[in-house]
Amino acid sequence: MDSDSRFLLFGGLTFVTGVLLGTGLGLLLAPQSGRRTRRQLKNYLDDTTDRLNDFADETKDRMSDYVEKGKRFVDERF
Repeated sequence: MDSDSRFLLFGGLTFVTGVLLGTGLGLLLAPQSGRRTRRQLKNYLDDTTDRLNDFADETKDRMSDYVEKGKRFVDERF
């Protein structure tokens, strides 16, 4: 890895770390109650988990379809 790539990687990681820390501090120092913030975070995490599970199920179904199509293709050709 050359020095330019290392510089870009380090800069990108530094930026992402700063964004995450800034977001965390913003949540902790927000002018609303901790209970409300925790509830919002829980709802966000629950929604994100549901969306990721739906995405995983959809991806699994699509991959199964592709595998079946591939098997039929191979069976027809050979």
